[in-house]
Amino acid sequence: MRRYHFDLVDTDSVTGAGGALLDDDKQARKVALQLVQEVRVTRPELIGHGYKIVVRTENGGEVWCAAIDPLTSGPDSP
Repeated sequence: MRRYHFDLVDTDSVTGAGGALLDDDKQARKVALQLVQEVRVTRPELIGHGYKIVVRTENGGEVWCAAIDPLTSGPDSP
């Protein structure tokens, strides 16, 4: 198992959202997506401001990141 850290990041600052011992990067991505959903529900004021959850290993290497902002459709969407 490896320790992963989950940070809530905007363009100016980083807030540590916590850490966890997980089996692999795939599991860390799943946890990050759960955190994204949680932030969207509990902190809706962060939506639309460029926040993201960044997953790092214990040595600081970035594994993955997921935007808090929901994916939007293209400019031709109704």
